[in-house]
Amino acid sequence: MLDREFEKTLAFDLRGSWQARALVAATGPARMVMLSVLAHTLEQAVVTLCFAAFADFDGSLPLPALTTAAKIDKTGSVVGDVCDRWGAIHRDEVLFRTEIEMRDAFRRLADRLKLSDSDRIEMFKYVQRWVVADRRLDPTFDPQDPDAKRLTTH
Repeated sequence: MLDREFEKTLAFDLRGSWQARALVAATGPARMVMLSVLAHTLEQAVVTLCFAAFADFDGSLPLPALTTAAKIDKTGSVVGDVCDRWGAIHRDEVLFRTEIEMRDAFRRLADRLKLSDSDRIEMFKYVQRWVVADRRLDPTFDPQDPDAKRLTTH
């Protein structure tokens, strides 16, 4: 068991981190997304982070919550599995309509928190890791196929 003074010092240090500040500053669905981003990257420390960030945190997952990391569906929307208030899981719910909408939402959060450049870079690395699959890509796509040039989107 940790010394009580050490726990208080650790909680105070964590409370000042960009991760805890982002959790507190995010509201509505953005909090659910931020919690999922942090849980995906800091899976062992996210509960401690929540205890430090929220005085009323009781150790349970606040609902609604994301139960998976994000994926990009065939239309380009960022989706995830959401557990609603009643415990029902909804597969592939749209979180952001486009990658640009997601990027802009996290930029606005970083601006609101007045993050340093290094903290911004770290936050966006977390977000990049959080998107675990891009379903727009066809694994059977052959670049040598004569139709390959016709099918490119960029």
